[in-house]
Amino acid sequence: MPLGAVIEAVVATRDPAASIDFHTRAFGLEVLERDAGGALLGVAGSPTGRLRLAAAPGVPATPAPRIWDIGPRLLGIYSRDLERTAAAIDAAGGTSRDRVTYPYGAATLSEFVALGADGVWWTIPRAGAAHRPSPALEGDARRLHGELHTAVLVPDDHDAAVAFFTGAGGLEVLFEGEMSGDPFDRMTGMPEGASLRLTFLVARDHPPARLEIMSFRGVDAADRTASPLGLRRLVFASDDPGATLDDLVKAGATRLDGTTLRGPAGIELQVRHARLTP
Repeated sequence: MPLGAVIEAVVATRDPAASIDFHTRAFGLEVLERDAGGALLGVAGSPTGRLRLAAAPGVPATPAPRIWDIGPRLLGIYSRDLERTAAAIDAAGGTSRDRVTYPYGAATLSEFVALGADGVWWTIPRAGAAHRPSPALEGDARRLHGELHTAVLVPDDHDAAVAFFTGAGGLEVLFEGEMSGDPFDRMTGMPEGASLRLTFLVARDHPPARLEIMSFRGVDAADRTASPLGLRRLVFASDDPGATLDDLVKAGATRLDGTTLRGPAGIELQVRHARLTP
């Protein structure tokens, strides 16, 4: 059975209180649940595209990864005003990079990336006519940010990761392209002569949030797949979780327990029963 929307992205954090503070201040996410093990953040009324912060006490601090390091690497969120969002990220303790604009189909797209809490990078495109479905933005014209709209993996084998999620996972390729030079080097910080490749994957009916596969050429990438902090798990919707998990295992995923698998780029995968509607 095919995967649906990303219901939750799970981030392991050394300091849940500090991580909650960052994500509520930077992106206006709401605390939907809170317990001793962390918190669930999102937008009330949006059942997908949520962020779960899982406490990882005792894990030593490590240097922040670079965007191109191998592993689960970025999360994405729409913004109606990139300058306001960049200022909020910086004020909350993150680091925003240059805002850039580039051709996107027949239109243009304005976007920037930023390093946030827990070593998680963020991609923030400006919401506009080209953005994917976002119940949070469509339901409230006053909101600056939507719910999570994407999770990004940086695998060591781009084609194999795409084949895994489109084959056993049943996702569809929405867009694929390679980007290099200005403004993409300014946006990501990748060195001169490097390039990045992107594949956008969506579930049927295109519900938020989606999955992206990103890889780089011409960079010195470190393998951060085993890092205990940062983006560690994605929880997908499915009409038939058991069958979906079985299909993913047959395609090469490693079963960690009865409900959790390990897939490309070291990402942990869980599947939850949910209808694939926006």
